[in-house]
Amino acid sequence: MKKVITMLLLVSILISGFNVNVNAKSYQQQPSDWAAEGVNQAIADSLVPEEIQCDYNKPITRREFATLMVTAIFTSFNEYNEGYEEITKLGWEFPTLTLDNFLEKVESDIKFTDIDDKYIDIASRLGIVNGLGDGTFKPDNYITRAEAAVMFTNYTQAIRTGDPASGDIEIEDFYLVPDWAKDAVSMAYTADYLKGTREVIYGIDTLHVKQKTIFNPLDNITREQAILVVSRLQEYKVLQCLVLEGLVRVCMDDLFSGFFVTDNEVRIKANTYNNEYDAIYMYIRPGSPFEEFKYKYPSGQLGDCLLSPASVNMALNKTEYIQNFVDGKNTIYDFGIITVEHNPSSKYFSILKHNMEYGYIIGASNYTDYFDQDMNRKSVKLLEIREGNNNLKK
Repeated sequence: MKKVITMLLLVSILISGFNVNVNAKSYQQQPSDWAAEGVNQAIADSLVPEEIQCDYNKPITRREFATLMVTAIFTSFNEYNEGYEEITKLGWEFPTLTLDNFLEKVESDIKFTDIDDKYIDIASRLGIVNGLGDGTFKPDNYITRAEAAVMFTNYTQAIRTGDPASGDIEIEDFYLVPDWAKDAVSMAYTADYLKGTREVIYGIDTLHVKQKTIFNPLDNITREQAILVVSRLQEYKVLQCLVLEGLVRVCMDDLFSGFFVTDNEVRIKANTYNNEYDAIYMYIRPGSPFEEFKYKYPSGQLGDCLLSPASVNMALNKTEYIQNFVDGKNTIYDFGIITVEHNPSSKYFSILKHNMEYGYIIGASNYTDYFDQDMNRKSVKLLEIREGNNNLKK
């Protein structure tokens, strides 16, 4: 009889303990009320890897962050590409961007000694994440909100950013932000990607603030917070853009040219890719001064000539510069914060470099700005044209 009672007590304890654990796990599975709508929408849009669709209050690791960002970008980019005309897709080497075909088309010398992971490799080539200076990545380290702001801004700077000079005006604990993250925190906050924990109350205008927000820059960013930012990026149509090294936005046709990416530099490989229905040909209308180039040169070559941030793209959009490019003339275009070199060698069509002395670029679809050392906002303009040392003209 004692054995039966003991067994019943043991079963009762086990069942009771099991129920407590289930309830605790069920509670952890749900995002917080304030984040639920954005988190659930991101999951519904297939932007969130399954491995982080739980424990939403848990700090996100560096590896999980890279996986989240790459998953969201690839999903959104492929969905955007579905809108292309079917006849355009006939000229593509592959219809859908995958981890493997991206790594095949975008090579890099950036390697980590402590992990071999495709998501992290891709995130580094997109410019989202970097190593820690000693060749390691530390994939299981948690990320602070200031570090997350840097990672988001690394990628979004050429697409849609905020104001790097406004953070200390609206953020009460801005003094806690490390110096290397101040621009990024300000840009991510004013772009509405990362928000504070209380509402800002303005005075007579946005330069007069009665109550500042709290950003908590040194706190770890949680899974649900990171997912919520991804949801906002999707809302602003940022994720449908594929950007190499946070510098050069590329479309599917551009990818087939092939690239080599290293720190703050994107190299476009010399190639013969050609698609008669490429958007670059559609751009050249009858009567356009560029009509002489249409179908005379491979679409990949013409597109690569103009592959750069917005203001740089528009500055290079001149027949004389395009002619020099297709003739193989080695020319360096200096924009201060960005340098573009055409025909640097027989291996590469172009090399684009980001001069980090100026920090982040402030980009959008039709302009590229930056802040100088005195925090004056300036438009990116062509400052100097130099002849290079290589003359590939035949």
